[in-house]
Amino acid sequence: MYKERRGKLISDAWQHGVDNFLDHAFSLPDAAVDGESHCPCSNCFCRHKRTRDVMTRHLCSNGFILGYERWTSHGESDVPENVEHDNVGGGDRMNDMLVDAIVAEGVSKGDEPTKAAKKFYEMLMEADKPLHEKTTQSRLSIVGRLMTIKTQHNLSEACYNEMMTLIHDIVGDDVAKDLPANFHRSKKLVHSLAMPYVKIHACPNNCMIYYKENENKEKCTICKEPRYEETTAGNKSTKIPRKVLRYLPITPRLQRLYMSQSTAKHMDYHARPRDSDEVMVHPSHGEAWKEFNKEFKKFAEEVRNIRLCLATDGFTPFGIKAASYSCWPVFVVPYNLPPEMCMKQSNLILALVIPGPDHPGKNLNVFMQPLVDKLDDLWRNGVETYDSYRKQNFTLKAALLWTIHDFPAYGLVACWSTHGKLACPICGSDIKTFSLKNGRKPCWFDCHRRFLPTNHAFRRSVKCFRRKKTVLNPPPKPLSGEEVYEQLKSLVHDETGKSKFEGFGKEHNWIAISGLWQLEYFQKLLLRHNIDVMHNEKNVSEAILNTCLDIPDKTKDNNKARLDVALYCDRPKLHLNKNSKGVWKKPRAKYCVSKDDKMTILKWFKEVKFSDGFAANLSKTVNLHQKKMYWAEKP
Repeated sequence: MYKERRGKLISDAWQHGVDNFLDHAFSLPDAAVDGESHCPCSNCFCRHKRTRDVMTRHLCSNGFILGYERWTSHGESDVPENVEHDNVGGGDRMNDMLVDAIVAEGVSKGDEPTKAAKKFYEMLMEADKPLHEKTTQSRLSIVGRLMTIKTQHNLSEACYNEMMTLIHDIVGDDVAKDLPANFHRSKKLVHSLAMPYVKIHACPNNCMIYYKENENKEKCTICKEPRYEETTAGNKSTKIPRKVLRYLPITPRLQRLYMSQSTAKHMDYHARPRDSDEVMVHPSHGEAWKEFNKEFKKFAEEVRNIRLCLATDGFTPFGIKAASYSCWPVFVVPYNLPPEMCMKQSNLILALVIPGPDHPGKNLNVFMQPLVDKLDDLWRNGVETYDSYRKQNFTLKAALLWTIHDFPAYGLVACWSTHGKLACPICGSDIKTFSLKNGRKPCWFDCHRRFLPTNHAFRRSVKCFRRKKTVLNPPPKPLSGEEVYEQLKSLVHDETGKSKFEGFGKEHNWIAISGLWQLEYFQKLLLRHNIDVMHNEKNVSEAILNTCLDIPDKTKDNNKARLDVALYCDRPKLHLNKNSKGVWKKPRAKYCVSKDDKMTILKWFKEVKFSDGFAANLSKTVNLHQKKMYWAEKP
């Protein structure tokens, strides 16, 4: 039924199939009541109800939604289709790309691919000619697999070159002449299929990058540090940049998603009809996504426009035990794809590699500028892109919906210090934190009662929480994007010369103004920044377990904590006691296990086994002799 329509030409078989569909759709109880049913044309996307006559016109002029083979909005159950999701992004994707190239070369209907897409397909087909008549393997597929093996097993170039020499000796001269001789020639072969990247020089103190109007400058305009370090070898002098930012433009990488049919046909997943609204299985089902669509209706009309997430974190490329060096990769994640494809490694787009050796601090904003400029261009102008699944050219646009990080990286990207009494960027200055007299740290104990219902008994308790304290205040009101932006525009640098804003640490915790606010839609976003809860879960779980097991130097239940409990709480059983010799003793709390139970728990951790990929090997973290656990980096 879906394939008998070509352009505006409608066959009898197609019309017969539409009539059968309409008979089915309008025989359902919902349609029988008001005479309308969800229209599955490519414009309505089952979001609007139409009468039978209107729906017939829509289907004849617009056609059905591509892939609407299970009528979830018209009585059929939403059974997951057996698509090839498991193969997307894993293993050898060469066959998929070749099929797309062959189809694009021989397409007789639809739009002609753009110049960039056509060039890519031509290079792909040229490089994939079989080595000889008795094999289907090409030099491109062989070299691609060999370079993947090199990367996965961390092989050296010398090892790769010896492998190529061995292959040449095995296959003979007639076949070997079509294979690259070494790693250098292999890179040249796949270079035509590779994505571009740009090296942008940076100030060694992270003050600025040599970009746009500063591209030709020789010194930092802020700290006056030179751009290059000169080295001399013999009579030859060479200039070496002192710090280099790697920028990988996201535009061609987003376009590549539409050059492959295996991903292009799923890029409208977020707009497909759902069987039930009770369960959230994709970000498009959330309130932030829906509010964005309401605010920017023109952008939402083209379902192929891409919604993006941005994520970054520190990374130690040489291992934890190596020299102290960390770089900061910045990833962009397209959220149009189904949940099982969103987080595939092949669909995580590396956009920036910010150099070390230390984290960039508040100057992370400086390194983000090329990416922000490109995001702004993709929002305003878009880029002409070829959709290999629909055989159409269209103007692809993209929008950043939110960022997601652990809490320290959250502070760097949002430019809000996540330390001190005002660490929470949502609560801001409307927070009831206090400093512990003995622990000498900011404390959020008893701040949670504000979030309880106004008539909750805990709000009036003077014994269970802080002594003689009731909490009647409402929870803090989160600021809207417009309110936050107005607050940022009113910031004024103080006169200390330390590049801080007036009121820092008292009224706010802003350390800079993020470049993301340059995006005209950013202040309209309902949810601008997210916390990666995995890190929080790990840290909280680790603290609870160390405290319950009473592990020395790791437990939060130390002597200073007991002294603070005596000051702020009505819990006499937890107070320190002085014995007859004048020595202070800490009574064991009810939440701490006995020594025998502690050993039983540690033995369980030592012997427990999980499925592959489910959790880290916890047995390596347990030391039964010392009765301790040494936590790994990964949960």
